[in-house]
Amino acid sequence: MRYIIGIDDHDSYNLGCTTHFSVILLSKLLKNHNAILLDMPYLVRLNPNIPWKTRGNASIRIEIEFNGTKKELADLIFSYSTKYVKEISFALERDRKPGLAIIEYNNYVRSLSKLNSFYLKGVSDVIPLDYAKRFAEKTDIEVRGDRGIIGSIAALGVYGAYTYELITYRKRENWLKKRIIDTESVKRFDEITFPMTFANYDYVKENPFIIPHGSDPILYGVRGTSIEDLLKALHEIKTNEDIDFFAIFKSNQGTSIHFHKTGEFFYQEIKKVIEVRSVEVGKGGDVLIRSTNNDILFVYKETGELNNAAKLLKAGDKILVLGAIKPSTKYEKIIELEQFEIIELNDIEYTNPKCPKCGSSTESLGRNKGFRCKKCRYIIKSSSKVIKRVSRDLSLGVYQTRIYRHLTKPLFLELRYTNKQFEDEIKFLDLFRAELYKINYVL
Repeated sequence: MRYIIGIDDHDSYNLGCTTHFSVILLSKLLKNHNAILLDMPYLVRLNPNIPWKTRGNASIRIEIEFNGTKKELADLIFSYSTKYVKEISFALERDRKPGLAIIEYNNYVRSLSKLNSFYLKGVSDVIPLDYAKRFAEKTDIEVRGDRGIIGSIAALGVYGAYTYELITYRKRENWLKKRIIDTESVKRFDEITFPMTFANYDYVKENPFIIPHGSDPILYGVRGTSIEDLLKALHEIKTNEDIDFFAIFKSNQGTSIHFHKTGEFFYQEIKKVIEVRSVEVGKGGDVLIRSTNNDILFVYKETGELNNAAKLLKAGDKILVLGAIKPSTKYEKIIELEQFEIIELNDIEYTNPKCPKCGSSTESLGRNKGFRCKKCRYIIKSSSKVIKRVSRDLSLGVYQTRIYRHLTKPLFLELRYTNKQFEDEIKFLDLFRAELYKINYVL
């Protein structure tokens, strides 16, 4: 029987990782239960604004052939899940609430439209657990666990454009040790694989983007659009420790799918055209933009180029903003900007006219009372100011944060799918199946 499986919330802030669990699970299912992996695993990034989720907020989708019922498979996977969160990630002690969801393939095909809608809601909104459970019951999805059920169901419905991520995992004895990765090798890898890989290195702060900061099992992760180029990382990137195992996931990262469905409520994404009323630069460099409709927008210093561009905006500029709606104790509701597109620049200034006699500047005599030359004191009876075109240090177009969110599509990234890419997926799937049989992880 063919099944689609969703898994979520097996990580914690210090130990464990849902992707790590998914690879170990696949190894167990193939080696111990004669399952067959039918497609590459899928790393599904969900709403990045959920405050109780980790910054990456990811679930996993797996497609397998399994000789057993949906209930038997759910019980089997949940037994491995329970062992992982108790013995490896200690997720339950850190308020994680793992879950899983399983749907038969034929039912998946029939329910695809509903599943896709649930997925989009999971990427862009907040989904209550009760809603997810009712959805599972109506759609005949077998679920186990708690809050992780939400992301697990969302993973079942992932669709559309995708990229890949190669993730390497550390041996357990190294988890609490500092990661040491040769930064020059990361830069070399970036140079030889760009633009087929992205977000590898921060050339402003001279730090690799590929290294996580916690004590989780991941050594490094590399994102891109070419499996062939991603695999080069295993040879090009130099570390001081042996890799335990690795995987390449399909992923919705780098697709900007989170802006496919927008809203006006907290923790939703928003996409709207505004007219700038004022721009304020804070002491730390953060930029506060107020719109003529009383929107409060923040562009943080860490966004780099986006922050620099925001400082140059002025009243009258029209921009298309993309960002996240967040609650604020000071402003009640704010929009944290991820990107904006300048649609119209206000390049007009109204100035006092020059003196027609001596050419000097003038001063206003008051509302509708004309102007007086500051030098020769000549009176101009006209009260009309002069329209002056001014040069701006901005141009029409899109400005984006330097530090990408997982879902953000870099401006240069082209998502095209070729026959070679599909052939590479098939080749990797054969390689990955063989690698899964080599994993010996005690659960």
